[in-house]
Amino acid sequence: MAGHILKNYDEELEQLKDNVLQMGSGVMSAMEKAIKGLLEGDREQCSDVVDEDEAIDRAEKQIDEQGMSILMRFNPVASDLRLVLSSINVCRSLERIGDHAVNLAKRSRKILKAGEVPEARLIEPLYLQAQKIVSLALTAYSDIDEETAMNVIAMDQEVDRIHKTLSKSLSSKIADGGTTQTESLLHILFISRSLERIGDLAVNVAEDVVFITSAEDIRHT
Repeated sequence: MAGHILKNYDEELEQLKDNVLQMGSGVMSAMEKAIKGLLEGDREQCSDVVDEDEAIDRAEKQIDEQGMSILMRFNPVASDLRLVLSSINVCRSLERIGDHAVNLAKRSRKILKAGEVPEARLIEPLYLQAQKIVSLALTAYSDIDEETAMNVIAMDQEVDRIHKTLSKSLSSKIADGGTTQTESLLHILFISRSLERIGDLAVNVAEDVVFITSAEDIRHT
């Protein structure tokens, strides 16, 4: 009987992780559709992101409930306890990334509706860097790999650098007043800000991985 319970416990822990990773895949897809929609002039891709956000919200609720159920029924300790608690935290970070993806999509639609804006291409390097560290953060979680998690934290500096440079450039263009596309440039500025925040949320995921592996809370250090 004890062996049966242990098997169920191990299976549920693995299923919890799988569900978080599946949610992460959905969030990354939403980010990609929002930016590809902007760069390819495809408003339908952007609309898909908005329509599919409900599925991401449902996934967060399911993972939260699943994690709480494991805590109540199995009373895990040590690294297993940290895995469950961190998985709940990771899914909340992913849900917030999903919210930012919706913001990306909505602002992209508004830019496309107003007409072509050459500056939209400037978003691509920032998006690629943000995409890279979200993917790496999910790999760190999947493998419970502290070294990869620490790489994510270090790489976020590049996201911040690109965002800062882009924001400065866009703000100068807007301040100059020599454009009829001020509103679209403002939307691009906010897209840049959302991508920077997505980088911060990837760092949150990485910090949770460090907590699983070492029981060390490195947030705000």
